[in-house]
Amino acid sequence: MRAAAISMPRLNKMPGMFFSASPKDSKEHSHSLLDDKKQKKRPKTLLSAEEVMQWSQSLEKLLANQTGQNVFGRFLKSEFSEENIEFWLACEDYKKTETDLLHNKAENIYKAFVHSDAVKQINIDFHTR
Repeated sequence: MRAAAISMPRLNKMPGMFFSASPKDSKEHSHSLLDDKKQKKRPKTLLSAEEVMQWSQSLEKLLANQTGQNVFGRFLKSEFSEENIEFWLACEDYKKTETDLLHNKAENIYKAFVHSDAVKQINIDFHTR
């Protein structure tokens, strides 16, 4: 399988899309699972082009990688839809939760992402809500 390449002029037209968030993005008032301050404290790891290209094979491969989550999270933030990855991360955390804490955590997820008044409401149809 041949990897797709992005020319430098095209890449330059997409500022912040792949590697950095816009400064205005970090000035949100609500708590985020994609907290920029926490990301800045993490040590920088260099990824090979092959590792990054694997992200294009599936969303699971992208989200299985912490750097992939961070980059995708910043992209979603730039598209004003970061609640989607935050919901996914909350659900992944829920899967690892001890049984006696499941009800409380499910209620918190519902209030944060599903309820019609949720600040970070995800886009789902009203039958599911």
